[in-house]
Amino acid sequence: MLTLKPPRLLTLLLLGAIALTACAGQPEPPPAAGLQPRPASATSAPINAPTSAPSSKPTAPAPTMQTSPTAVVAAPTSAPNPTADPITGAPGLARGAITRRPFMVMIDNHPDAYPQSGLDHAAVVFEALAEFGVTRFMALYAPGITPDAPQIGPVRSTRLYFAQWATGFHPLYVHAGGSPQGLALVESTDQLINVDALRGDGGAYFARSSDREAPHNLYISSADLEHAAADRGVGDFAHPEVGFLFKTDTPEAQRPASEHLTYFFIYKEDNAGWEYDPKTNGYLRLRRDNPARDAATGKQLWTKNVVVIEVVEAKIAGDEKGRIEQEVIGTGPARVFMDGVELAATWRKADAAAPLRFYVASGDEIMLNAGPVWIAALPSIDHLTVE
Repeated sequence: MLTLKPPRLLTLLLLGAIALTACAGQPEPPPAAGLQPRPASATSAPINAPTSAPSSKPTAPAPTMQTSPTAVVAAPTSAPNPTADPITGAPGLARGAITRRPFMVMIDNHPDAYPQSGLDHAAVVFEALAEFGVTRFMALYAPGITPDAPQIGPVRSTRLYFAQWATGFHPLYVHAGGSPQGLALVESTDQLINVDALRGDGGAYFARSSDREAPHNLYISSADLEHAAADRGVGDFAHPEVGFLFKTDTPEAQRPASEHLTYFFIYKEDNAGWEYDPKTNGYLRLRRDNPARDAATGKQLWTKNVVVIEVVEAKIAGDEKGRIEQEVIGTGPARVFMDGVELAATWRKADAAAPLRFYVASGDEIMLNAGPVWIAALPSIDHLTVE
């Protein structure tokens, strides 16, 4: 059975206790009788595994299945749009390079869900609040671009704002239930293909781990995602607006020696952060000031680009579970971190089906570094500290 270290502060003990019963979008039933995981497909090296990242053992065993200087960004038409990170060889979600419909998976970030599996294989990760200060992840996997992940999860429920971000990628959308508002969108829109573990035949693609307690023990794999896509007749995918514009990396000799950024959502004690690594030109993830690791590999999570956006957040009036809403359609302030520098930016999303984009003051779209992209949505940009 997985054993997690208790949070160091009383605040986090209370937070975990409250969220354990309240953060789920709806009650999750026990696993279906006889449900067994499908065999995992062969895996390749994680998309975001830098050569200089620590390789010590994970803090817990993997479940078994049963302000810095401002960068100058050129106009998007004046630089290349590579599909591979020139340093690590990791592929990126380059606009126009996606030929198959991507997969998007909701992933638990309750204290009992850490460490998660499969975030180190994602091309894009969203990080945002759920309820009571507990955050949730939404990870995007692109067939033929990102490597196969033998285990992804724990899978959790959706919210309206996560679903609105997801529709801009037109994915196969994977979750376990959700808020009434979130379910209303994913069950009615034609911008995504809904795979709900708690409804219809969705549960056939998931398996629960015996090493964790429900609801923090539901997992899926790349092989299962492929099965779900095949069963739904998902074919070729050609949507020219999905993905990012990429540039070439800043030469190593021109990179700063260090950069450290930290942010929190509600509670300062429950912070997340990133440490810049000039050798790989990427960022190593921190969780409460300690390395955040993948459950399966034990390696510290890493990304090539960190984007922090500010979104307006408020409680939903009369919601008995204390759910919140976030305004993710429109525009707002952002900070983009790449090449060891901070760039002031603006995020824009015209409507639910539109892509999320990032722009400099001149109106030019920002070109990111080829490789993974991590997007953190804070209720206030003032919760970000950069050193």
